[in-house]
Amino acid sequence: MRSKKVIALLLCAIMTAALFAGCSKKTDTQGNKPANDQDVIVTLGCWASSDAETKLLDDQIQAFQNAKPHITIKKQVITGDYLQGIQTKIASKTAPDIYYLDVSLAAKFINEKLVDPIDKYLDKADMEDFFPNLLEGYQKDGKTYGIPKDYNPLVLFYNKDMFDKAGIKPPTTWDELKEAAAKTTANGVIGLTLENDPQRFGAFILQNGGKINDGDKPAFNTPEAAEALDFYYSFAKNKTGATYKDMGVDWAGPALAQKKTAMIMAGGWVIPFMTQNAPDVKYGMVPLPKGKQYGNLLFTVAYVLNKDSKHKDQAMDVAKFLTGKDGLKLVADSGLAIPSRKSMANEYVSKFPDRKALIDATPGSTVANYGLNGSKILDVLGKAGEKIQLGKADSKTALKEAEDACK
Repeated sequence: MRSKKVIALLLCAIMTAALFAGCSKKTDTQGNKPANDQDVIVTLGCWASSDAETKLLDDQIQAFQNAKPHITIKKQVITGDYLQGIQTKIASKTAPDIYYLDVSLAAKFINEKLVDPIDKYLDKADMEDFFPNLLEGYQKDGKTYGIPKDYNPLVLFYNKDMFDKAGIKPPTTWDELKEAAAKTTANGVIGLTLENDPQRFGAFILQNGGKINDGDKPAFNTPEAAEALDFYYSFAKNKTGATYKDMGVDWAGPALAQKKTAMIMAGGWVIPFMTQNAPDVKYGMVPLPKGKQYGNLLFTVAYVLNKDSKHKDQAMDVAKFLTGKDGLKLVADSGLAIPSRKSMANEYVSKFPDRKALIDATPGSTVANYGLNGSKILDVLGKAGEKIQLGKADSKTALKEAEDACK
């Protein structure tokens, strides 16, 4: 009899525990676990420009999986034309929960309400650690729509041996740049590589107190911009500068690697190219020479939140980790790009001291966001540069014609 009573008491205790366990967490009508306890798959849209970049993202994802194993990240690698690919997925309602978005496209995606504002997911104090000029490219009407993952400014890459032979130091002003180009143009070598690209000569417009755009409108038809382009294309006129096409290569990197030029303007993407293709070339980098003021362009990519995502909380957990200090330390250690957080700058420079110019070039630079009409503005301005370079129009006329073409 006693044993039966003990068994009865144990059964009662088990039933009571089960009852309270059932009351401790609410379930939905189908008996599923709460959303915060469920295993969730977050899709991440990205491109893969190199094996090294792919490995970096995979390492970041693995670090996240170790920290939060209940959230699984599934990559969607978009090959070919990234913009076309992501727009196709958006139209078919198959776009990833979060995805890469270049800053030049931010205005378009924000205006078309393709991405959600993310301020409610962010810690304001933590966001102060990001370079503010990077964030500006993803902000509108006081709202934030993306977290920059990394970036690059323009710097001046120069051939050290050519500079030593010419007995000159890296230029810090426009006058010194002109002198350096003249002294290194010799024996088939061109001093400065030019590009008919607003995302190169635009830095000179900014340095001369001009603008490329004002919001969604062109703002380059000014005396300041014309004067800047007169200076920029004076190198072509004086034959101390030439485009990389004129040098027989398809971008500026090979011109530096093949010792066809003494100087190019580019970002950190040149570094792995030089390591792989021209390990014997000794080069340095410095911030762009200063005009009337300092001016430069910043190129960045952010994680943005798909407005149709069904897992927004978890997607933002992923985005915040990948752009958090742990995630960006992997970026700093890789050397593939510059982490978007100010606190990571010393980490980056301590590992790559020869790249300090990339950090020094960041404050005071302008993010490469040209508004809703950015593609049109860049197109007409690039054609204006080509006209000036070929002597088909002076700077003032070319800029006026470019502005008219934007209307």
